[in-house]
Amino acid sequence: MTEAAVGPSICAKPLLTLEEQVEDLERRGVAFELCSKEEARSYLAEHTYFFKLTAFRALFKRRVGGARDGQYVRLDFEYLRRLAALDRDMRYALLQLTLDVEHAARTKLMRIVTEREDEDGYSLSLDYFESLNHKEKNRRKGEVAALAKDAYCGELVAKYGSDPATIPVWVLLELFSFGGFRDLYLFCAERWGDRAMVGEHYMLRQAQSVRNACAHSSDVLNGFARMDATVETDSEVQRALSEAGFSHRVRTSRMRSARVQQIATLLYLHARMVPDGAGKRRAARDMHELRAKIDKVTGIAGIDNSARAPLLFLADLIDKWF
Repeated sequence: MTEAAVGPSICAKPLLTLEEQVEDLERRGVAFELCSKEEARSYLAEHTYFFKLTAFRALFKRRVGGARDGQYVRLDFEYLRRLAALDRDMRYALLQLTLDVEHAARTKLMRIVTEREDEDGYSLSLDYFESLNHKEKNRRKGEVAALAKDAYCGELVAKYGSDPATIPVWVLLELFSFGGFRDLYLFCAERWGDRAMVGEHYMLRQAQSVRNACAHSSDVLNGFARMDATVETDSEVQRALSEAGFSHRVRTSRMRSARVQQIATLLYLHARMVPDGAGKRRAARDMHELRAKIDKVTGIAGIDNSARAPLLFLADLIDKWF
C-alpha cells in the first residue's frame, strides 16, 4: 500500500475546534445576532455537532457575485438551531407513526390468517420459506438465529427453533424485522390474490425508509428541496392527494422529492391502516403539535422557497389527514 493510500485525501476537510467552527460559519455569512458566539459554541459542544447542524444551511439562499459571493443570505445561527429542533421533533413524531403502521399491518396479516379456513399458520411459514432463493433463505435463517441470545426474543427462538420454515406465522411475526415482515406481507398478498395488500406492501417500503432515517437520527429537512425521487408515487396516495384538494401541479412537484414522497406515503398509510382509538388520537395530537412548529420555522425569512414549499405542503397534509 502506498503512502498516499493511507494518508488523508487531498480534498479532506480538517477537524475544526469549536472556535474554528464558529469562525467558519461566520466566514460563510452566518450571523450571530440572535444567538451569540458563546451560546453557539456551547450548543455545538453539548447539544449537537457541527456536521449535523450545518446540513440545514442547504435550506437557505446564497449570494451570487460581488464581494460576498457564496455567503448565505439572512442566515443567523439561531435559525440553524430552530431547524435542528424541528428536525428532531419531526423524527420523533414520524417514528411513532411508522411503529403504528407496522403494528397495524402485522395485525391485519394475522387477522386474515385467522379468518381463512385454508390457512393453519404453519404451512404459510413453510411455503413462504420454500419460495425464497438460497440467499434469501440464509438471510431469514440468520435473522432468526441471531435472536437466540436476545433478551426479548431469545425465549421464542429457544422454544420454536431458529428455522423460519418450522415456526408458526404468529411467532414469525414476533421475530422478523420490518424488512422480513414486509417481504412476508407481499408473499401473503400474492398467495391470496389481494391487490390491496400488494399496494400496501410497496407503501410499507416507503414507511420503512422513513422509520430507518428517524431511528438512525438522520437529518430529514435538509433534503426536502431535492428533486430526487426514483420511484413513482403510489396511485392510492396520488388519488388521496387529489381528493384532499392538491392540484396536479402541486402533487407532481412535491412528489418529486424522495423524502416528501416517503413522508406523504407514511401519513396516508397511517390514515388508511391504523384503526380509530387512543393510538390514532395520540398521533393526531402529536402531528398537530408538529404542524404548529412547522409554522414557526416557515416564517424564517431567509429560507429558500424551494425548501419552504415542501414544509407548507406537509403542514397542509397534517391538516387534511389528521
